[in-house]
Amino acid sequence: MINNKIILLSIKLRRMSFYDSAINHGEMVKGITTNPIKNRLVKTMLRKSKKIINIVIEDYIIRITENTGKGLTSLRLLREKPLPLGFLENGKIIDEIGFFDFMKELVKEFGIKNRQVRFYVPNSLVIMREVDFPAGLKEKEITEYFRDEIGKSIHLPFKDSVFDISYLPAENSNSSEEFGIQSEIRKGTLFAAPEDEMKKYTEILADVSLKPVAADVEALGVYRYYHHIYKMNKEHVYLFVQLNVTSINISIFHNHNLEFLRYQNLDVQLKGWHIDNEINEINWEYVEDENQLLGIVEDQLIELERIMNFYRFSLKKGESMVNEMVILGDHPLVNIFNQKVKNQVEIPVNYLKGYVTKHMDREVGSQFIPALGLALKGGAKDAS
Repeated sequence: MINNKIILLSIKLRRMSFYDSAINHGEMVKGITTNPIKNRLVKTMLRKSKKIINIVIEDYIIRITENTGKGLTSLRLLREKPLPLGFLENGKIIDEIGFFDFMKELVKEFGIKNRQVRFYVPNSLVIMREVDFPAGLKEKEITEYFRDEIGKSIHLPFKDSVFDISYLPAENSNSSEEFGIQSEIRKGTLFAAPEDEMKKYTEILADVSLKPVAADVEALGVYRYYHHIYKMNKEHVYLFVQLNVTSINISIFHNHNLEFLRYQNLDVQLKGWHIDNEINEINWEYVEDENQLLGIVEDQLIELERIMNFYRFSLKKGESMVNEMVILGDHPLVNIFNQKVKNQVEIPVNYLKGYVTKHMDREVGSQFIPALGLALKGGAKDAS
């Protein structure tokens, strides 16, 4: 089933766009750099086929959008399909043959054969680390530096990795002088994922007649969507809470920089799903009863407060704090969670809805927000 012709594809993904600007509208954003060589490669590939498929893969569902690379107004497809339980666990492919057969049928059903594909690295697989590196390194040397340091001074919870580095402009790097010798370092953020798991995804996508061209971090895609739809104060600190069916993802952004990232499995068990034909929504059925699920939601409120305090007092030494909170997700109790958060915190809380335009006149299911953020990757800001 899986051939070896795509064996270098995960490396190509790293070179092209494993991590990119959280906004990525063709502008340079402070604190986030993009590789012009990578960008030219991606743009060249995108010109060959304007139709781009954006795939969000969860343990329990696949969500897909298709656009022509020109923003959300060019959306042509918005679909979701429940994934049989047991194919994926915590983002890892457990049943490769089953997942391959499922994806092959999905490609046929949705009519997306031979499309180029952008997809998210599963949240459970993404590692983010703040790192330092010598300021004198050239751009190409930075990647080589970290390739050498991973496993030596930088330890990751997996043997081989795909990775990318985001770093501040040289003029913003820290410098110090000791004994008359000027020493400079630059600050950066390392994003990494296990290479063997990424290879499984890229190989299966390729074997079902799709063409993977970019892998992204979901927190960046959600932020990209929020920035696209809403006016933001770049001085504010934004905390995003994505409460999903089986997990919770928390990210904190300041001045367009991702400063905190956390994934947590909710330790719940799904037993099935059914479609509510009246509202055309998928309803998930848990082994746990509603009281147990409410208890899990209550636990997350406590954890959320702890993270806000950790950011304020440990990471920022009391110099800055979360100013606004954004809540989204496909958990059946996300609305209850949103209301409980509003009652608990004293900062503005925004429940995020899915819109195709900034005018908010075309609404789609909020469960598609991550896919919309992926569709915006590399596109110009919607002028409609």
